[in-house]
Amino acid sequence: MTAYNRSGIEKKKNKNVTISVVAKEAGVAPSTVSHVINGTASISEETRKKVLAAIEKLHYTPNALAQAMRQANSRLLGVVLQDISGEFYARCAASILEEAEKDNYVVLLCDMSYQRKKMKQRIEELVKRQVDGVVFIGGNPDGEVIRYLSQVGIPVILGDCSYKGISSVEFDNETTMERLVCVLFEAGYRSFGYVGEPVGLQDNLKARWNGYKKGLEACGIRLEDCVNVFDEALYKSKLAGAYAIFDSFDAKGSGEYPDVIVTSNDKIAQGLIAAARQKGIEIPQKMAVVGFDNSEISQYVSPALTTIAQDERLLGKSCYELFREALSGSGKTTHIFLPQKIVVRESALIADEIVERYH
Repeated sequence: MTAYNRSGIEKKKNKNVTISVVAKEAGVAPSTVSHVINGTASISEETRKKVLAAIEKLHYTPNALAQAMRQANSRLLGVVLQDISGEFYARCAASILEEAEKDNYVVLLCDMSYQRKKMKQRIEELVKRQVDGVVFIGGNPDGEVIRYLSQVGIPVILGDCSYKGISSVEFDNETTMERLVCVLFEAGYRSFGYVGEPVGLQDNLKARWNGYKKGLEACGIRLEDCVNVFDEALYKSKLAGAYAIFDSFDAKGSGEYPDVIVTSNDKIAQGLIAAARQKGIEIPQKMAVVGFDNSEISQYVSPALTTIAQDERLLGKSCYELFREALSGSGKTTHIFLPQKIVVRESALIADEIVERYH
């Protein structure tokens, strides 16, 4: 099909211009350009004129398939989770489902099982189903996938992870973990250990590890003097994986353990405690253990788990609110940081006044 400008003079189609380029020229979000082209949302006349001017200036012709796919709101929202069996992800998903139901939206859940190779296939399936947006919870965002979704006019929202130029809702994992180490040091713990999954697949895990290192530095503790263990097996089974690696903390068989082991997850902490009790090591008298997430069971195990509390349902709700904001065509990029707090129970003893000073 030949494209013409308003004067009837033929103009040359520019195949190198994408919807993202048009959006940048107009100073709006790619989703806003899509809504103007397809009439799928209420856009102000001023914004509409800016988008149309950018389209004409750049000689942009929308991809026929993408345009056909975006003719009307599908009332479908795609949500990509790293591990739907985990309590953190389940709570986030439940919150998004609850909010979506109020708007008569159907949520399509995709479980990655921590396997990045599944990402392209999952996203292509969501696009085929004409979702109005995609929310990613956790993981390490794939720039290629985000660009692809932007080019077909599908808004992206990130939860507990981030990517430049994309609206997101996060917990401040790095600051919280740094604060936790400082609190433990002030409470009298001097030797530290860390157990977690390898950090390459998850932004939040990387932030927790970085915060741990910053906390050690702030307290004058050398990282090389600590026993820090990362294991891929923890992605498959946190309880069994942690139980199996407990002996790493006493590789020489001397019976000497760190004063406190900090973990990236409550289940990992519980696996370590189970292994310690099997060996007759008293928690926290011989060794303290700290979790992360404040899972429901953490207060009912023995000893009850000292951990970091965060509101996963608020994370899910906030992600959905950003999705609604994106649908409005505002073009805003919004970043929200949600609070976390240290919850002291029996597995690591800390005086209330110390915790209060750091909150």
